Amino acid sequence: MECKNCGAQLEEGQMVCPSCGECVEVKKEKKPWTKKRIAKLVIAIVAGLLVLALIAGILVLALRENDVYYKKQYTTSDFWSGLTKKQVVATMGEYELTNSRLQVFYWMQVYNYVEYYVQQYGDYAVYYLGLDLEQPLADQIYREDTGMTWEQYFLEDAIYTWHRYQALADEAKKAGYQMPADYQKEFAGLRASLEESAKKGGFDSVDAMLQTEMGSSVTFDDYYYYMEVYWLGNLYFDDLTSKLSFTDAELDAFFEKNKEALAQYGVTKDSGNLVDFRNILVKPVATKDEDGKSVITDEAWQTCLEKAQGILQTWENGDKLEETFAKLASTKSQDSYTASNGGLYQYIGKNDMATVDARHILIMPEGGTKDEAGKITYSDAEWEACRIKAQELLDQYLAGEKTADAFGALANEHSQDQNGKVTNGGLYEDIYVGQMVQPFEQWVFDASRKTGDTGLVKTQYGYHVMYFVDRNGPVDDWAFAEDRKVGDVGLVKTEEGYQILYYVGDDIEWEVWCLDGLKTETSQNMMQSCADAHPIDVDYWAIMFSERTEA
Repeated sequence: MECKNCGAQLEEGQMVCPSCGECVEVKKEKKPWTKKRIAKLVIAIVAGLLVLALIAGILVLALRENDVYYKKQYTTSDFWSGLTKKQVVATMGEYELTNSRLQVFYWMQVYNYVEYYVQQYGDYAVYYLGLDLEQPLADQIYREDTGMTWEQYFLEDAIYTWHRYQALADEAKKAGYQMPADYQKEFAGLRASLEESAKKGGFDSVDAMLQTEMGSSVTFDDYYYYMEVYWLGNLYFDDLTSKLSFTDAELDAFFEKNKEALAQYGVTKDSGNLVDFRNILVKPVATKDEDGKSVITDEAWQTCLEKAQGILQTWENGDKLEETFAKLASTKSQDSYTASNGGLYQYIGKNDMATVDARHILIMPEGGTKDEAGKITYSDAEWEACRIKAQELLDQYLAGEKTADAFGALANEHSQDQNGKVTNGGLYEDIYVGQMVQPFEQWVFDASRKTGDTGLVKTQYGYHVMYFVDRNGPVDDWAFAEDRKVGDVGLVKTEEGYQILYYVGDDIEWEVWCLDGLKTETSQNMMQSCADAHPIDVDYWAIMFSERTEA
């Protein structure tokens, strides 16, 4: 197969292109997953509040494989599923989990899992995971070494999730915890919201829509039970963990314990600060030129600027509070990522909001020795020969005109990037943090880098003759200015449009990581303790549920 980015030939299963260093996108015949189903199911609740990271973080704890292997397959016919839908399959004190309720937990775990990985890795994430939602999950293997199927995996995870959140919901009731008013309002209108969604989707009823997505025995009452247990437990747990605090000594101890792991992410006690700011993005309106291409005229940019200045003036004529800025961001900003959160960007590191343009010439080592696994290694002499060849090209450039075009001409002639078919002068535009391999990325994002800088960089793919073109980071530059202080407001132009910025504050990076790690570690222990205090009994032989009615 070929890399879609540069055209280089790839070995089967290779996830990173050895030529350009980018993640590989593989063409596939099966249609990619979309979020349509999830959107229909959670339409009445603010989906952005789902604690998917927590779910993903504790997923591995859900696999009690000796239990789930009681039966080879749990999916049955609609007839038997309907006949046994009220049969209790798990108990926790006075609480009971029926087959139909279990189906909801099961499918919501499937959808949450897919949503999490799609958010992280795009529509092809589930394809890489080997999961096809268009086929029965009982026929797909999750773990080759044990033979566990995806059905067994999600079934055990569904029971695990019910156990945790039913236990938390029970503790919430004992503590007299009440859901926030906005959630109570959403729950009161849940049926009406789903009825509207079902009507738009062409379903005769809410039950018909739910059964299409979760199996023939599911009803609205089952779905409501899931939502109530999940969100009561979730919000109560969130309330508890939001009150966690740690001493400086605890943060130091966590850092020392995890120093090596943190260093892999570039986090040390000298790694600087992270900043928080709010933004309101105003985009220029594009028009079509004579060839039908979208263009942004100078007039459009001027109109965009005037609109941004008007919004800024509105804020300045008011109380000039952060809360007022957040409200304006929620109604005026065109930044889909943050508009629903008052325009807030939190824990942003240096260069997180910046991109760079750079040219490079890739020279790959020759020879090499392939082991039994097919991995190629190169001797020191082979690497040195590669370096010498790259240095000769750099010297040739430095002895000439020393222009971007001259470097580009050398790249077109000599670079082995893009399978040796470079035609764009080795140019990579809008490189962002995390896109390229570390040595390459460290060079282009060096704070001292200036237009026209050159150098040699060694990566696992070979030696790169580097040429720095430009840095695009007006937001980043504004946020990390040395004299920046809380409450500062600015207006900057970016490729997207004009951005109105409000500086919220900064945090020491290593402390943020350690605080997050301590919260995660402590919250998981809290959840486990709650579950241990509420033991459950599961009758795996009683579990019988159907597939969705839509294949």
